[in-house]
Amino acid sequence: MKNYPSLLKLLLIIFVLIGCQPRVEPLAPHYLKDAISTDYILERLQDRAEKIKNLKSFTRTTFLGPKLKQSFRQTLLVQNAKSIRVDTYGLFGQAMGVFTFHEGRTVFLDPKKGKYYSGAEVESIMERMLGTRLDFSEHLRIFIGSIPRLEFLSAVDARLNSDSTQYILRLMDRQRGGEVTIWFSAQTLLPLEMKRKLGGRSIYSVAWQDYAKIGDHDFPHLVTLSFPEKQEIIRVKYKNPVINQGLPAETFQFREPVSFLQNK
Repeated sequence: MKNYPSLLKLLLIIFVLIGCQPRVEPLAPHYLKDAISTDYILERLQDRAEKIKNLKSFTRTTFLGPKLKQSFRQTLLVQNAKSIRVDTYGLFGQAMGVFTFHEGRTVFLDPKKGKYYSGAEVESIMERMLGTRLDFSEHLRIFIGSIPRLEFLSAVDARLNSDSTQYILRLMDRQRGGEVTIWFSAQTLLPLEMKRKLGGRSIYSVAWQDYAKIGDHDFPHLVTLSFPEKQEIIRVKYKNPVINQGLPAETFQFREPVSFLQNK
């Protein structure tokens, strides 16, 4: 019994010493490898993309062009990197319109007129309303931090940048041709930047920034999509994104039949 105070004091000292040790962050899996192949990086990209089943978020989206600068509050919903819905609101919160891309079809709802539009008319409405045109079938994945057309890309070569902080991976599009270059963080292997070129032309570029944890997912809270030839930029800043919490079945479908999705 007389030794108990001394034992308790010793245990207390050990506990304090352990508690004062700096936290050691776990090593990223690729640090445990002797070498990293391009296949490993592409597999990591594919695996990461597949883990984001759906996303919903408020956004502040800015559209910049030679003659235009405007910013909108939007809500963005994505399902399986195949369907997207973008609701756009005016200065005082009024609904301006809804763009959806679902099952390969882009549709616009004009809430003021109560009309739905599809086909070429949607592109005209998008340019008139937002100041630019987006091909959702090409650009959808960008907004969840993923690489468009990843399944059609084959690695050409890879290297580290001069200060060894980034991997630079050059790929070719087997189906369309052209070149894609992706810059990754050497520490996390998260994509930071991407450029797509075709025949020497710069088609578009992407920057993914402000990564933060959403549950188990590293998600970029700022995405910038640029079109150098048109001198247009779309900048999406996310607020309170939610990942893999499910979306209602009717999110990307309107109640009217398909025959109604035409100009009136």
